[in-house]
Amino acid sequence: MVAAGAATGLGLIGLGLGHITGGVVMGGSMLAGAGLRLVVPGRSTGALAIRRRKTDVLTLATFGFLLMAGSLAFLIEFHAT
Repeated sequence: MVAAGAATGLGLIGLGLGHITGGVVMGGSMLAGAGLRLVVPGRSTGALAIRRRKTDVLTLATFGFLLMAGSLAFLIEFHAT
């Protein structure tokens, strides 16, 4: 799911729908992956489980949050002084 979300976000950017939209989609898929890793049992996670559960959740949630925040930061308009 995380890989599909990243591919979708990059596809949206490639189609010209904007880097903000693509970044939010990619960050959202990482946050969703973190949530799934937190609640899905260990033997059912497949490729989502790379390290220990706590490390996976923390890494995916941090990168997902930062990617979404960075993408949304482009919406901020600064005054030209």
